[in-house]
Amino acid sequence: MTTPLSATLPLLDLDRVLRFSLYSRWAFSAVLGTSLLVFYSMQLALPLLPLTAVAVSMAGVNLWLSRNWRNGRAAQGLLALGLLLDVVVLAIVLGLTGGASNPLAVLFLLPLVMAALVCPPRFSWWLTALATGLYLMLFFWYLPLPADEHAGHGDHEALFNLHLVGMWLTFALSAGLITACVSRLVRILGERERRLNQAYQRQDTDERLLVLAMEAASLTHQLSTPLNNLFLLNEELRETPNLPDEVQEDLQLAHAQLKQCAEILSRLKHQSQAEQEPVWLYRTLGERLAQWQNLRPEVRVEWQRPDTLQDREVRLSPLFWPALFNILNNAADAGEGRIDLYTRLHRNGDWELGVHNRSGVLSEAQLRRAGLDQFDSGKPAGLGLGVWLSHATLSRLNGRLELSNHAEGGVYARILLPLEPIS
Repeated sequence: MTTPLSATLPLLDLDRVLRFSLYSRWAFSAVLGTSLLVFYSMQLALPLLPLTAVAVSMAGVNLWLSRNWRNGRAAQGLLALGLLLDVVVLAIVLGLTGGASNPLAVLFLLPLVMAALVCPPRFSWWLTALATGLYLMLFFWYLPLPADEHAGHGDHEALFNLHLVGMWLTFALSAGLITACVSRLVRILGERERRLNQAYQRQDTDERLLVLAMEAASLTHQLSTPLNNLFLLNEELRETPNLPDEVQEDLQLAHAQLKQCAEILSRLKHQSQAEQEPVWLYRTLGERLAQWQNLRPEVRVEWQRPDTLQDREVRLSPLFWPALFNILNNAADAGEGRIDLYTRLHRNGDWELGVHNRSGVLSEAQLRRAGLDQFDSGKPAGLGLGVWLSHATLSRLNGRLELSNHAEGGVYARILLPLEPIS
């Protein structure tokens, strides 16, 4: 049974959420420290020393969380610990600055929202109960604001105005933090959805490739017996006396092609164990093209082969060659027996190959679906199973295949493949 992809991908990227929470906590520590300096300069009778200790402690714990995260500790545990720290620190700050009457008490909602989004339900409910209990305690145990201690009957209006200003500041701060948090989480969810869609597409491609691989393995065994029979018939015909020279040449060509078919079947049997092997790039490409043209002698390939000084030894997966020859076969069928091949090595290590057949044209629908799906092929510019397999193979090799209509006529296939050089 296939495991659902949604179960293998987290709802949110916890590492990115943790990074965001660390930055937010640093910002809160900086704002609290700046506010303490302002209070000190205004000579307000606030408990500046305990508040300073809270700000320094919060910064120290945040630094400890950051170091543990960089050392590989699980992000979810650190995130839960950080949210617990937020609730406790906010309760201490409120207890030192007026208790439940402080408008900043609404900030209790922010860590609770974050916990509900990224933490297990049990922890979220436990944190909610803790925040509710601490908020209730602030009604009874707190240090009053300086205005509360010296307020007379005539100062109540000023005190009320101060409370309104505090409520506005609290709203502005809460709105900014909620907007930043929610918009960030929405972007993370959107990226997660995109990765999930890509994973579904890869899974669908893998399942279709698995079916084709099983069918190919079955056909490989089925072809072995008739291929051996053809070998024997070819040997008997070649030993027939008084054969015309033209027949002898045809039999020699048939023998070479049968031998190459046997080698292809042998490679196909061991394809599951294929690994990247060191090769000389252009030398190997020339040898593979020669082998391919033994099977397609009617095709003329125009390739300006670089000199040996431009050749490079690289590690190249054997899976690349079937993908390339699928494109060449498609171009040969569509291009009336002529193919132009272009090769180029980029400075960043990518290898670019261009395959140009000078006949046919692709429709807009074919260009949009080229390589992404399998559908019936209509020559001279058809796209079918071969192109789809090549696209899937190159994607697995971190390469890509692009098809376009050439300005001079025909179809142009551009292959871009990253190479691993041998140091």
